[in-house]
This record gives sequence, structure tokens and C-alpha cells, in this order.
Amino acid sequence: MKKIIIMLVALFITLEAGYIKESVEAHKKGEHKKVANIYEKACSEGKESACYNLGILYMGSKGIKKDVKKAMSYYEKSCNADFTSACYNLGLVYAMGKDVVKDMNRAISLYKKACKGNDGAACNNLGRIYASGDEVDIDNKKAIDYYRQSCSSYDDMGCNNLAFMYAHGKGVKKDYKEAIKLYTKACKTGVYMACENLGYMYENAQGIKQDYKKAVSLYKKACDKGSVKGCNNLGILYVQGNGVKQEIKKAKELFKKACDKGFQEGCSNYKLLDDK
Repeated sequence: MKKIIIMLVALFITLEAGYIKESVEAHKKGEHKKVANIYEKACSEGKESACYNLGILYMGSKGIKKDVKKAMSYYEKSCNADFTSACYNLGLVYAMGKDVVKDMNRAISLYKKACKGNDGAACNNLGRIYASGDEVDIDNKKAIDYYRQSCSSYDDMGCNNLAFMYAHGKGVKKDYKEAIKLYTKACKTGVYMACENLGYMYENAQGIKQDYKKAVSLYKKACDKGSVKGCNNLGILYVQGNGVKQEIKKAKELFKKACDKGFQEGCSNYKLLDDK
């Protein structure tokens, strides 16, 4: 769900050599309207990347008044020219239903077009939709296919989600070894959920020899990246003294950190220690 923000990084990467220098210089000077004018000229000349970047600008960038209708029209123009990231972002707008009426059928159609163009994030979102039954019938086999395509298209969240399906035997035969391999791949690239899930497998000896120290390391990595569940699980290991020296004060800090971010299990664990 963060791709619209992430794609701001690509504003200048995707531009063609004729006007990239001018747009970069205008951006550095804070001349945001000039940047928009440069993109508009390029978009009118048929450069789909410029149309896509205009979509990002009008979705709410610094110095540009938010205009969702205009943003969507630019995304549409870019998507029609087979610029897959524009199809993804437009699908995201329809799926979220924050600025327009939610339309999952339209979102799915756009995600499919982007996924077909090897947009890993779009494939991952399709997998999530079919796995959760978000306004469609649950279809774990379809979810597996989309997650697999996402993972092979270098979207490591797709690898994490595919690992989850293997770990729980959803749409595929349960295979802990495959799950561990996929979680490890995703964790190494910074997907904190994968680190947290891998830590759970080490803690509970799922397809691998039990290793509390490894679990501690993985939960800490996940917690440091913002995983409330990772913080909570790490806190439990500190209470138990598994993989670390038993330290109730540290456990309370971790439970509070999880609680402060809205994780109710962390709140319950913190209260339990506080009462004792």
C-alpha cells in the first residue's frame, strides 16, 4: 500500500533525457509548479512516464494542490500506454476507496494488467485479495500463483506471503523448508514481517532445529523495523529467559512498545507483568 509514496523516488529516474535535467533543477529550487509544467509538456508529447509522474504530483505532493480527478486522468493515460506502475497506482486508488468510491472489480482489472507487465507489487496485491476474499471468493490457488509471480518479479513482500501459504498449507501442500527459504530471502531484504515469521519458526522448531538465540535475533530485527508482534514475541523470550538472560524490565519495555502502537496482546502482557 506504500507504493504511491515509494514511487516518488522514481519521479526523475523514469524521465527521458530531453527534460530530466530541467525538471531536476526545478525540483531542487523548490519550483514545484515548473516541475508540473515540464511534465505536462512531456506528457502531451506522448511520454507516458511524465503522465505517470503527474499522477503522483496531483495525488498530493509538496507545492502542488491535490487534485485526485486530475491525478487519475494522468494515471489512466499512462496506464493506457502500458506503463505498468501507473496501472498499479490507479488500481490502488480504487482498492482503497479513500478518494473515490471503492471499486474492487476495477482495481483487480488494473492490478492484473500491471501484474502481466511484471509489476511485483500488483501481483502481490492480487494474491492478497484472493487469499483474504476481499470482495471476491477466497481462492488460495490463485493467491499462490500471484504470490509466486510477485516473488519472481522481485517483490519480497510477495515472497513473504508465499512463505506464509507454504507454512500453513493454504492452497499448497505444507512445506516448512520452502517457507523458511522464502522467509529468509524476504527478511534479508528488509521485510520485517518475514523476519518475525522466521523467528517464530526457529522458536517453535517448525521445519528447523529449535534455536532461541536465532529467534531472539530475528524478533529484534523485526521489532527495530517497527513490527509490534516482533517486539511482543521478543518480550516473551525475555520473560522466559529463552535465548537471552531473563530480564523482566526489558520485557516490560518491549511489551509497552508494542502496546503503544496498538497491539493489544502487548498491552495485556505489560499489564500482567505490572500487576505482578
